[in-house]
Amino acid sequence: MFCPKCGSEVKDGDMFCGECGMRMEPLESETQQTESQKTADQNETQKSRPVQPNQGPNKAPAKSGGLFKGFSSKAKKIVIAEVAVLVVLIAAFFYIGNSKSSPEAAANQFVKDYNNKKWSNIYDKFNLSEDTFINEEAFEKTMDQNETKTLSTPTGGYVNYGTYAGQYVYQAKKGSDEVEIHIAKSAKKNFLFFDKYEVTSATDTGLATESVKLFTMPGVTLKIDGIAAKVPEDTSENTYNVTMFAGKHKLTFSGADGLFDQDSYTFNTNDDNPLNVVQYSGTAKTEAAKALKSYMPEITEAKIKDKGNAGLTSYFTSTEAAENYGVRLCDSIWYYGSDAKSLGSVKLTKCQATSSDSSYNTVADGVFVAVSGSRDYKYKIWDRYETQTLKISGVARMIRKNGKWLIDTASYY
Repeated sequence: MFCPKCGSEVKDGDMFCGECGMRMEPLESETQQTESQKTADQNETQKSRPVQPNQGPNKAPAKSGGLFKGFSSKAKKIVIAEVAVLVVLIAAFFYIGNSKSSPEAAANQFVKDYNNKKWSNIYDKFNLSEDTFINEEAFEKTMDQNETKTLSTPTGGYVNYGTYAGQYVYQAKKGSDEVEIHIAKSAKKNFLFFDKYEVTSATDTGLATESVKLFTMPGVTLKIDGIAAKVPEDTSENTYNVTMFAGKHKLTFSGADGLFDQDSYTFNTNDDNPLNVVQYSGTAKTEAAKALKSYMPEITEAKIKDKGNAGLTSYFTSTEAAENYGVRLCDSIWYYGSDAKSLGSVKLTKCQATSSDSSYNTVADGVFVAVSGSRDYKYKIWDRYETQTLKISGVARMIRKNGKWLIDTASYY
């Protein structure tokens, strides 16, 4: 053998290397070393071999097999858990699919959407003829600001053989009112496999429409629940009719600029006409009277000098109004014409807003301004001029048009 330190040959049995003095351990023979190694390998193999349950020293190891052959215990548990989850998901899929695939499920969903105030989900089911105030936006706002009672659980489910032949019909109570729900099978499927039923239409005894009269005023836009009113092109009067959902509504204006005593009004179509709830402000009435006062010099001169009404159109709402009512506030006089001269100033004893004589008049009829007074002038009688007096007395109905107060009608008293 050789020294492991210096490599010098060392005789068997020597305790130290003769060259470097390295202590030498006694070496086993080659045969002993081989046997020792075999024993060690066998021990290591036995330690790493898994022990089978209930296997005694004289029993052979049990055979393993089946679906999970070759899987560890942990892997088996994972696979079993995944299979269980899959089974639950499949069962849930079929349960949900079947539960939503019935006419009753569609009726229940309609009632649920109604009670949760999801108006956009059910509006089109009422199949309404739309207009300015009959549409989804108006429907949502009307339903939100009116007291809507909840629907009961739908009942019925019979097949109709009349108007809605072949459809399922359900009823849901809403206080004293009732909602009837019509349902039919859809050509579509739920989850690709299950029948699908849809609400085709619904009728609500509590959902009504009303014809309401609004007024038009150039320069002012009326809004109902934030929706601007559209004046029909063929409107020739100060009022026109619109259709809206029955119930409470909010009336506001754009371009009114303090024209009315409130910025907004609430009215109920069942009790109120919006024309009756709107009132002119004190400022508006004062401005109307002031405008009429400023028109009186021209109006009285046209009467005294017999000029006619052609030059008065700028004071009236239309040429026709000027022709009809131009000098109506002036009393009839005996002497007048182009020879009149020395026109004195207009002396008014009264020019202020007044209440209308008729209970039927509304904001659409404008501000009624009562005026009275006189104006002196001279008129030639034969060969001399004599003092004459024009009497002023009457009521003018003033309407604001594009920010300016104008005379719409006038009556003499």
